[in-house]
Amino acid sequence: MLQSLFAVLGSIITTLMTGQLGDVPLAAAGLANQMYFILSLAQFGIGSGSSIFTAQYWGKNDKESIYKVMGVCLMLGILIGLVFMSVAVFIPQIFLDIFTSDQEVIGLGIKVLKIVGFSFLLTPITNSYYMVLRSTGNVRLPMVVSSSSVIMNSILGYALIFGKLGAPALGVMGAAYANLIARMLEFALILWMVYYLKTPLAVKPSHMITFDKVFLKKILDRVLPVTMNELLWAVGISAYSAIYAHINTESIAAMNIRASIEDLMFVPFLGVTHACAIIIGNAIGSGSEEKSHSYIRQGVRIIFIMAVGLGSLLVFGRNFIASLYNITDLTALYTRNLLFVLGIFLWLRTVNTFYFIAMLRSGGDTRFAYFADVGSMWLVGVPSALLGAFVFKLPVYYVYALAMLDEGVKFFLFIWRYRSNRWIHNLVHD
Repeated sequence: MLQSLFAVLGSIITTLMTGQLGDVPLAAAGLANQMYFILSLAQFGIGSGSSIFTAQYWGKNDKESIYKVMGVCLMLGILIGLVFMSVAVFIPQIFLDIFTSDQEVIGLGIKVLKIVGFSFLLTPITNSYYMVLRSTGNVRLPMVVSSSSVIMNSILGYALIFGKLGAPALGVMGAAYANLIARMLEFALILWMVYYLKTPLAVKPSHMITFDKVFLKKILDRVLPVTMNELLWAVGISAYSAIYAHINTESIAAMNIRASIEDLMFVPFLGVTHACAIIIGNAIGSGSEEKSHSYIRQGVRIIFIMAVGLGSLLVFGRNFIASLYNITDLTALYTRNLLFVLGIFLWLRTVNTFYFIAMLRSGGDTRFAYFADVGSMWLVGVPSALLGAFVFKLPVYYVYALAMLDEGVKFFLFIWRYRSNRWIHNLVHD
C-alpha cells in the first residue's frame, strides 16, 4: 500500500507541476505517458502471470522453480521493453497521431518521448524483481526502492521544470529528464539491494535460465493470456483516451487530472488486493483451498466498505481538487464532473479489480479473466464511449460514465465464476 501511495503521490506531484505550465504541456505529457502506461500494463501482465507461479511455488517451498520463473519473466520483459523503447525513440509521432491532431501537443509530446523512451528498457527489469519479490513475501524492499525513486523524481522534476536548486528551467522537458534519471537510479538500486541483502533472488543470472522447453511452455500457457489481457486492456484504455482527446484539448487535460486522482484513490485498494492475491496463491499452492474462499469473502467486504467511504469523500471534495490546478474554466468544469462520476462508481471498479487479481489470477484462472475483462471492454465499454462521443456528441464526463458500463458486466461475470468454484487451479501440484 505504501509503495502504491508513493508512486501515485509522485504522479500527482508531477501532474500538478506540469499543470502549472498550462493545458498544452499538461496534455502533451499526458499523451506521452500513454506509451509508458501501455508498457507498464504489458509488464504487469508478465509479472502478474509469473507471480501466480511464484506465490504457489513459495507455498510449496520450491525455490529452484522460482528462479526459473524469474528467468522467463526477465526474458519476456526485456523483449517488450526493446520494442517500446524503439517506438518511443525513433517513431514517436506515429504513436501520438493516434490520440490527437493538435500539432502543438504532438510536437511537445515527441520531445518528451524521445527522452523518457530510454527508460522503457529498464522498467520491465525493475518491475520483474518487484513482482517476484512481493509474491515470495518480501514486500518491504520493493517499497523502499520504488519510494526512493519517486522522491528523487519529484525533487528533480521541481528543479528542472521550474529552474530551482541551481538547475535550468526546462518546463515539460525537465519532467522528462527527471523521470529518466529516476528510472535509471531505481534500476541500479534494486539490483544492488537484491544481492546485498541476499534475498531469495540473489543468484547468478545463469541460474535463472536453466528452464527447459516443458517448463517454459507451462509458464507461457498462463503468462501469455495475462499479458495479452493487459495489452488489449491497455489498447482499450488508449482507445478511450483517443476518444476523449478528439472531443477537445480540455478533455485531455481533465482526463489526465482525473487519472492521477483515480490512481491515488486506488492506493489502499491495490494494497489489500495484492496482499490477498499473495496469501490466496500461497494457500492454493499449499493445498488449503477452503482458506482461499475465506480470504476472498473477507477481502470483498473490506474493499466495498473502503470504496463507499472514499467515493463519498471524492464526490464532496471535487471542487477543492479542481481548484488546485492552473486550468481554464471549461477544463475545471470537466474535471469536477469526471471526479463525480469516479466517486459514484468507485466501489464497482475496486471490487471488480479485487475479483480479477486476487481471485482469478491467483487461482490460475487466467483465460476466463482474459475473456471477461477484455470482452466487456471491447464489446460494451468502447462502443458505448464511441456512441456517446461521436453520435450523441456528449461532453467528456457523460462519455466517461458510458464507458463504465463494462464494469457492470464484469461484476456479474465475476460473481458467477466465484460461485461456480471453477476458478481454482493448483498449478504447482505434481
